[in-house]
Amino acid sequence: MTDNKDQVLACIDGSRSSEAATDFAVWAAQALEAPLTFLHAINNPHAPSKTNLSGNMTLGGREKLLEEMVELEEKRGKLERERGRALLADVLSRARDRGFDEPAELLRNGDITEVILELQEAMQMLVIGKQGRDGDMEAMHVGSHLSSILSMIHKPTLVTPLAFKQPESFLIAYDGSPSAYKLVEMAANTPLLQGLPVHILMVGEEKQTNWDKIQAANTKLQKAGFDTQVAIRQGKVDEAVSMYIEEKNIDLLAMGAYGHSPIRYLVLGSTTTKMIMKANVPLLVVR
Repeated sequence: MTDNKDQVLACIDGSRSSEAATDFAVWAAQALEAPLTFLHAINNPHAPSKTNLSGNMTLGGREKLLEEMVELEEKRGKLERERGRALLADVLSRARDRGFDEPAELLRNGDITEVILELQEAMQMLVIGKQGRDGDMEAMHVGSHLSSILSMIHKPTLVTPLAFKQPESFLIAYDGSPSAYKLVEMAANTPLLQGLPVHILMVGEEKQTNWDKIQAANTKLQKAGFDTQVAIRQGKVDEAVSMYIEEKNIDLLAMGAYGHSPIRYLVLGSTTTKMIMKANVPLLVVR
């Protein structure tokens, strides 16, 4: 991976999220006119650890067992690297088939969260599937690393569902805070969302102060040339947002980590998992 800070970085792990993540990454990179790099991180859970081999074993027996364990681990590591190279070759081919001529690849050792944090200064956006290898057998399972990645990364992150559909509209979950307005400004300026109709939804009481807040966001986006709709709904945040997405056939949800408001917990708390599990649309998280 180069030092180009305009990279779109897409995480690929071979789960059933990988194909959709690849397609969304291509879409994002093309819209942003940005370089695209696919990342696969190898974190071997079978790495040697301190093992108590005392018991009744002889010295020679313990040495032989340790040698066999090291040899087995070397074989596992080699197989994981070969698998990683094969996965990257597949997604590079898929990206080229979808019109992206020169995607790059990166095979790294280490925990995926740590690897992403090391690389975040060299990217403008992260693309990651909502379901990792650990969740392939459960339709409503969210990848175990996702919550920690979302809570720590400071670059926009596109969390992708299990199937690709090019977004034709998007929703901003808005609470009127300064952080929320930064998301509106990002949406107004990024080529990723240009030309898409936008809905602005606030979950709360239908009172004038809330309408004033949402109107400020509406005005900003209209001046940027967006076709807008605004709404205020009452109820639990995750339920209200999910119902609105279904009702209006929204294709992408944009949210931010907003202070200590209820919407913050859509991104950084337990409600995040519920939202990602429920949603069949990509989630663009901006901090």
